[in-house]
Amino acid sequence: MTPVNAAGGASNRADPRVLRQLGTTETVCLPVATVIAATVLCGWLVPAVGSALPNGWSLMKANTALAVLLCVTSLTLSQRKRSPRLILAGRACASVAVLLAGAALVEHWSGRSTVLGTLLAADSGSPVPGRMSIQSASCFVLLGLSSLIERTRQDLLGHTLDVLNATLVMLILVFIAGYLFDATGIVGTSAVRMSPQTLVCFMLLTFLQTSRRAPYGLFSILVGVGIGSQFARIMLPAAVVLSYLIIRVGEGLLASGTLTLPYAAAVTASGMAALLAILVLLLAGKINSLETELRERSLSDELTGLHNRRGFYLLGEQVLRDARRAGRPVSVLFFDADGLKAVNDSLGHDVGSELLIDIATLLRATFRSSDVLGRVGGDEFAVITLGRHADVTPALRRLDEATEVANFAGNRPYRVSLSVGVLTTEPQSKEPLAELLDRADAAMYESKRQRRAARESHIAAQPAASADAALRRG
Repeated sequence: MTPVNAAGGASNRADPRVLRQLGTTETVCLPVATVIAATVLCGWLVPAVGSALPNGWSLMKANTALAVLLCVTSLTLSQRKRSPRLILAGRACASVAVLLAGAALVEHWSGRSTVLGTLLAADSGSPVPGRMSIQSASCFVLLGLSSLIERTRQDLLGHTLDVLNATLVMLILVFIAGYLFDATGIVGTSAVRMSPQTLVCFMLLTFLQTSRRAPYGLFSILVGVGIGSQFARIMLPAAVVLSYLIIRVGEGLLASGTLTLPYAAAVTASGMAALLAILVLLLAGKINSLETELRERSLSDELTGLHNRRGFYLLGEQVLRDARRAGRPVSVLFFDADGLKAVNDSLGHDVGSELLIDIATLLRATFRSSDVLGRVGGDEFAVITLGRHADVTPALRRLDEATEVANFAGNRPYRVSLSVGVLTTEPQSKEPLAELLDRADAAMYESKRQRRAARESHIAAQPAASADAALRRG
C-alpha cells in the first residue's frame, strides 16, 4: 500500500507505521481464512475428513467455502506491484465468487435450485441442498465487487468502493450482534444459516479489504498521522466492543430474572448514555488541548517562550484598549540585543540563540506577569506595561542590575547588553500599537546613537588628558 497525502494536509497523511502493521496483519488474515475454507471444502469432498471435523462444520456449504477461497485468491493476486496478468486472474476469481453468490440469491428469490449449488457436493441431508444463506451471498457479492475495483483511488469508482466497504463493515457488525444476542433470524433460518466459521472468514476478508482501501478513502482517518487519527484508532474499537458488552450485560440480567424488561432497558440505556458521554468528554478534552497547543504555538516564540510578533500585537492591542478605556497611560519599551551579529559570526548561531534566551529570561524576571513581553524581531524585544516613563525606570534599573550580575558570573562566552527606547502614550491618544512600537524603536536607536557618541568622545578625550598630565609633570 502506498499512502497518498490527503487534501487536508500533513495531519491526514497515512502513517507508514500503521500501514506496516496492517501489512503484517494481512499476512495473518489470508492464511487463517484459507485454512478455514480449505478444511471445510475438504470435509465436503473427502468424507473421511468430514467425519473427523467437529459438529456444525457442514453449516458452511461447499460453494461458500469455494467462494471464500476465490476471494482469498483474488485479494492475493490483486496486491499492488503484481503483473497485469495476475491482477486479471484475481479479478476473474472475484467474478466467479460473485457468480456463485448471485446464483444463491436467485435461488432464494425464485425458490428454485440451480446446478451451481450442488456442483461440488450433493448435500443431500439439507432441505435446500448446497444453498448458501442469503446473508453470505450478499457479503460475497459486496466482497467480489470490491475486489474487482480495489485498485481505484479517488474517482467515482473509488467512492463506490468506499460505499461497498462501509456496507460490508455494517453487515459484519449486524451478524456479530446476531450471534452474540441469539438473534438467529439475522444470520439466517434454521435450514440456511450463516455459519460461525463463515462469519469469521468474512470478518478477516472485510478487515483486509477495508485496510487496503484505508489510505485513500472513507477510512483514511484511521490510518493518518494526526492526533485525531490516533484517537480514533483507540476509541472506535473500544466504543464498538463496549456497546456490545453493555447490551449483553443488560440481556443477561433480563434472562437471569435479576431485572424485569423495563429495568433491564433502563440499565442498558444508561450504560450506553454513559459510554457516549465519556466518549464526548474525551473528544472534547482532546480538542481543547489541541486548540490550546495550536494557540500557544501560533502566539509564542519557539526559542524564547515569549510572545512572537503576532501574539505581542494581539495581546498588546487588547492592553492598549483596556488602558485607554480606564484612562491610564501605557509605556511601550523596545529593546535591541547589542552585539548579536558579532556573537553569531564568531561563536555560532547556537551561542547566539543562548544569548537571546538569556535576554528573554532577564526580561521575564524583571517585568510583571501582567505586562506583555514579546520577541518582535531577530534581536528585538518589546514590552507593554501600564504607567509612564517614571514608573518604568525602577524596572529598567533592576534589569541593568540583573544584567551586570549575569555578566559578572563569567560563565558565558559573551556579554549581555541591551539598548532600550521608551515611549509613553496618554489615554486620549488614538495611535495604534504599530505606530507606538515604531516610535519606541526610533527612541531606542536614538539612545544607542547617543551612547555610541558618548563612548567615542570618552575614548577621544583619553589621549588629550594623558598629554596634559605629561606636560604638567614636565
